Amino acid sequence: MELQLFGDIENGSEKIGVMMCRDADIASQAMLHWWHPNGSGGALLCSIDRSDSSAITLEPQGVYRPNEGGELTRLGPDAPEVADALAYSATLQCVGHSLDGMWIHSAGSRGRIRLDSQAEVNRVDATTCESWADFKIWAARARQEFDTVLYRGHGDNRFSLKTTLHRTGRHRIERYCAETLVEFRGHAEAVLGMRINTSEPDTYSMLLGLAQHHGLPTPLLDWTRSPYIAAFFAFSDALEAGHIRPDASHVRVYGLTRSFVEHYSPPIVILPFHRPYIAGLAVSARNNPRLYAQQGQFLVTNVADVEQFIVAIERRADVRLLEAVDVPIGCAVEALEDLAFMGLTAATMFPGLDGICRMMKHAMSFKTQALPPSGRPVGTQEDPHEGEELGNRALDNTRSDVESTGLPPAPPLGN
Repeated sequence: MELQLFGDIENGSEKIGVMMCRDADIASQAMLHWWHPNGSGGALLCSIDRSDSSAITLEPQGVYRPNEGGELTRLGPDAPEVADALAYSATLQCVGHSLDGMWIHSAGSRGRIRLDSQAEVNRVDATTCESWADFKIWAARARQEFDTVLYRGHGDNRFSLKTTLHRTGRHRIERYCAETLVEFRGHAEAVLGMRINTSEPDTYSMLLGLAQHHGLPTPLLDWTRSPYIAAFFAFSDALEAGHIRPDASHVRVYGLTRSFVEHYSPPIVILPFHRPYIAGLAVSARNNPRLYAQQGQFLVTNVADVEQFIVAIERRADVRLLEAVDVPIGCAVEALEDLAFMGLTAATMFPGLDGICRMMKHAMSFKTQALPPSGRPVGTQEDPHEGEELGNRALDNTRSDVESTGLPPAPPLGN
């Protein structure tokens, strides 16, 4: 059974949207998010009974409803709606990657419930460049014609847009907020010597940004306001990982349009939200010089496959929100030297001695190399170890944090 499924519940003539999220380390529980067409909704924490190999049974154990700020919070056992919610159960048959079955209430009412993994993968239509010069033409066109304002680079164009949290098999955002972030806040306060008040949205988002840039899995995706910074990370990662991804041929740079960013960037963002969402999150660069240097901005989401989510929005609304371009990995040396000429180096991306040393290592490695043909991927050199050496000499920057639906309006944001 997949860790995240989407579908609907039939309740008489009404269809209620539903999203089921599980964490890989707790296979016996799932959060069942639901929402009415009018936007109201909540979530049920359910136990999962898999004693029948061809079916699962869901039994509610806890009830979550949005508080005044919109954040999902667990209701106490004496709340009037809890007893009614706990009277439901559902038995679902496993059909491929989908679940299909019935929900039943102890009073006798019942209806159908269907959940699907969205196995049909929808990907962005990417432009393919033949050279680094072609990429620079695309970057200008993306700004002028597509009105892209945020960019993200991947060292392999086969990766999809997926947060580090979802890549670890964690999909329950409410659990992440209640456990992981609370623990990280305690450590961050000790290291920074400051009190972090997570009831303040600005401080809460700063905590998330620190977690992201220091390697803790988060439901955030890093973006930058510069296509060239995105290209820097894409090519650096491609070279560093050339020996472990010898069959990779192209890097990818994504671009998000202004219309998407403006519509899906509410002033307050709520992580544990009852509907599936993706939203822009402006994070203060306070205590985070890397974020400032990288012109960084984040997207936050409770959806595992961000790319498919955005493409689905595009198809429903008949708009273009996400652009992408693929560039041969063989352009990496030329691209990184050109980016250094523009002032984009490891020293500027990672302020401090570590960044300076990485920049110098970068310069040392390429002074002794002739530029490869633009179209030649890493790993096709005459010396079979050359690709590995390139990877070892490449910048030791952070890796691209991606490997790889009745869609909601933008949610409000807060902690």
